[in-house]
Parts: sequence; C-alpha cells; structure tokens
Amino acid sequence: MGTVLSGNQIGGERRKHERPKRLVMSIRIDGKTYKTNDWSMGGFLLDNYEGALTTGALVTVAGLGRTSQNLHKVDLPARVVRTDESTIAVSYLSLDAEAYNFLQQSMSDCGDIRNLIEANS
Repeated sequence: MGTVLSGNQIGGERRKHERPKRLVMSIRIDGKTYKTNDWSMGGFLLDNYEGALTTGALVTVAGLGRTSQNLHKVDLPARVVRTDESTIAVSYLSLDAEAYNFLQQSMSDCGDIRNLIEANS
C-alpha cells in the first residue's frame, strides 16, 4: 500500500486510514444493507447508496459483516462526510471494542495490517 498524503497537498489523498482493497464488507445503515470494498478503520464509501442522507448528516451504523447474512449488530455513531449522486462517504465518530476488533481482524485477514506494519518499519 502506498503512503497516504495529507489533505493540504494539492490533489492529495485526505484519508487518515488506508482502505483494504480485497475484502468486501457489508454495512447496514437506515434499515438497508450495502456492500463496499472501500472501507477502513475510520469509515467507508458506498457507491450504490439509495437514500436521503446528505453531507453532515448523523447516521447510526447498525451492522458490519463480511456478508449481508452474517452481520454483527453494532450501534456506531457516524457522520456523512461527502455525497455525490449515489455515493456517500461515512466517517465513524467512535468505535466500540467489538466493532474495532472486527474491523482490525478483517484488515488482518486480507493482509493489510501486515502491509501497513511492514511499510512503516
């Protein structure tokens, strides 16, 4: 994985957390479950969002899982940080221990934790 650039660089990446690219995550918000492969410990991007959430809206993430049939029930406060047509970017405001451990294990399972550690060594 490459280096994440700071947000003050022109055209630079503003993400604080690397995004795993190989593992699809199922996310439940507003009573609907969506799949994304663009997620991190800090949030996620849905490119197939169907709903009325707008930038700045507060939302509760009610489920996280590797499949929509096997969601871990969570109650995570989050904020919509960007919208564009059928795409929304959501940032977690906090993670409980179970959600943190699940996301960390998911990153480890797809190899990204190892890659991040090796890149920072």
